[in-house]
Formats: sequence, structure tokens, C-alpha cells
Amino acid sequence: MPEFDVVIIGAGITGLAAGYHLKHEKPGLKIAIIDKNRSFAQGNTAKSAAGYRDLFTSRINRKISGSSIAFYKHLQQDLKIDLGMHLNGYLFLMDSRRLDQDAVRTFISEGRAEIVGEGSLKDMGYVTRPSSDEKHLLNLSDIDGALLGYNCGIIEPDRICSYYEKELRKTDVSFFYNTEVKNLKFEPQTRMNYPGEPFLWQNMEMRNLETSTGSFRAETTIVCADIWTTALLNSAGIDSHVRGKKRQVFRITGEPASALMSHALRPDQEVMPFTIFPSHGIVMRPEPGSSSVWISVADDYNRPFEEEEDPKPEPEFYENSLFPVIRSYLPQFSSCRVSSMWAGHYSYNTIDKTHYVFREGNIIVATGSSGSGIMKADAIGRIVSSLYADRKITRLYDGSFVKTSDMGVENRKVPPEHMVI
Repeated sequence: MPEFDVVIIGAGITGLAAGYHLKHEKPGLKIAIIDKNRSFAQGNTAKSAAGYRDLFTSRINRKISGSSIAFYKHLQQDLKIDLGMHLNGYLFLMDSRRLDQDAVRTFISEGRAEIVGEGSLKDMGYVTRPSSDEKHLLNLSDIDGALLGYNCGIIEPDRICSYYEKELRKTDVSFFYNTEVKNLKFEPQTRMNYPGEPFLWQNMEMRNLETSTGSFRAETTIVCADIWTTALLNSAGIDSHVRGKKRQVFRITGEPASALMSHALRPDQEVMPFTIFPSHGIVMRPEPGSSSVWISVADDYNRPFEEEEDPKPEPEFYENSLFPVIRSYLPQFSSCRVSSMWAGHYSYNTIDKTHYVFREGNIIVATGSSGSGIMKADAIGRIVSSLYADRKITRLYDGSFVKTSDMGVENRKVPPEHMVI
């Protein structure tokens, strides 16, 4: 039975970031990373809309996203590692009521964003005043302007993961792919060799991981398994505090999509911003180098909480729910077509929509990204490393600090996040 100081379950972006920072701080640790897929970043990391932003209503979210973005910029700009990172901005199309929100004023006062006028949006091809029939039938808002976030854009998460994995492979970290963890098994700290151990009155720790390829022993287990965290912790009787929902992405191709792609609003960019429509939370992400955009949405009502092993996209969902809204604001998209589609999950913290990083005995859990795992992963990896080392304060890449326990469960100090997309 292979034995390790640390076993990390999950080779997505969070698990790899956690391993990277653990190994950086404690080079002597014997670490294994286990994943049920054939390689790294094959789960929800690979299925995301792959955007990043530091526009959040919660200050701690602005801090951990901002520091992670700064680290990714360092990789691409200083170390010349191509992450497919474009600083093309986030464009929140809004009516006058939303433009007058406190959060918008905060972002502008902090130098994170600016207001784009309605005329510029018309020049991009948007219909800013849908017809009265469309507004009534589809519950649409007007577009009176937009909030353009600066430190925002798109990225290729598999390239970030590739960096982390390559760096880990330069050390003695062991990778076990095609290995599914079946059970987290608690054992007594001191064995009495009686049938039925461990008993309630014994001190217990989770040492034995039962997997599809055999058992592993670990002094500490770190669970970074996204929505599958819940099923894993269920076997140990631990509450993950998260629930999963399917999220879909539709790749839309055609000349109108290609034309919109060229409308950059950020200096030194040749691609349109990641765009959030004013109604129903629909988002549009450019795909540089192609004539395509990605359309997605975080739909809540009538979308069950569930964890599917291989979620399937629903073409009728795009045709019936998304396309009518898109067509109202961009009627030229009527000639575009769905060229591909895929589905993954959001791992929702249903209380405040921000990551949990907490410890239960010798298990550390990082979960509940609520759709923003990629843009916060480096900071979360550092917080995991701090929790492992029992440090009360976590220093982030950009020199800022967070209190490690603030991201936990028992002593949590995180306000609800209201800007989840």
C-alpha cells in the first residue's frame, strides 16, 4: 500500500494549485495526486467558460481573484508562458437602474471599471431598445450603457494546469490517473485489533483511501474534487456544504459572430469583451482566432441540484431559452448556428457563493467555487497550503493577506457574493 504525507484528490486547477504551493513551501513532502480521469484538467476545469475577473461585490472575492489574476499575468508576461490570456475586459450590459447600483460605483471608485455609453454599444451592433412585444414576452431590459471591467478577460485553464503539473513533475510528486477514490475510511489512531474498530470512543483519523486501483495511505488527505466532493465526504460522514448544478456552453458560429469579435474595447486587444447581457444572466465569450462565440447562462429555477457523471448539453435549451433573448439584442445572430456544445457543473456554496477551505481532522477540503474556480485557483491553493501548515494568515501572490480561517466553516467571515454569473 503506497504511503504519502499528502494525497490530493482531484487534478483539476484547484488540486494542482494546492499541490504546487504545498511543494513550494515544503519540498520534502511526499505528495500524490489522484484523479479518476485519464489526465489533468479533464473535469469541470475543462468545461468552463474560461473567463476571469476581479469584479465581485465581496471584498475577499476581489482580493483572491485579483491575486490569482496577478499570478497568471506573471506567468504569461514575465515568464513568457502562453496561457491564452487576453485582457479584453468584461462588459456588463445594463439598464439605468443597474448602472446606479452601489457595486458599480465601488468598482469605478477603485479604478476597476468604467462606464461605456449606449452609442458605443450600438456601434458594436447591439439593439439597445428591444421592441415592446419582445420586452413584455421575454422579460427584457433596455441597455442604457455598460460597465467595462479592466482586470478581466479570457484564458485557457488547461494551459495553467499544464504549467502546474509540469512544475510538480519536476519534483517527486506522484500522479495516479484513471484512479477513482471510492471511500474515505476512518481508522483508530491506536489499534486494539478488535473486530468492528474504530469504535465511537476511539480517536480516529482518515488514513486509508480505497480506490479503483487499490488502497493508499496518507497522513493528510486534501479533497479538491469539485462537485464530487460531496459524494466523497458522504462516505466519511462529513458535510461538504456544497451542491452541484449543470451548466451548459454553446459554441455559436457565423459571420455576425465573427464581425462582433473584432469590436475590442480594451487597448492593445483585437477581441471583444466577455459580455454579460442585461437580462437573465446570459453571457457571451469570444473565441479568438475563429468566427465563434460561446453562449452560456447560470439558470437556477427548474434546474435541479444534481451531480451527473457525464452531463449532456440540451440543444432545445439553447433554441427555446437562450436564442430568443440573444436575437432580441443581436438580431443579426439569426443566421448563426450552434457548431458544438458541452456541459459541466458549478459547485455551489449555496449560502454565500464563495469557496470553502476547511479542515475536518486530517482532511482538508477546498470546494464551493460557485462558478469562479479558475479565476481564484492560485489563491485557493495558497490558502490550502496555509491551512496545512496551521498558519493563521495567508500571504497571496500580490502581497495582500487573508485570514485563513475566514474561508473555513466554523469561523467563517465572508459576506454573500451578489455577482455570480
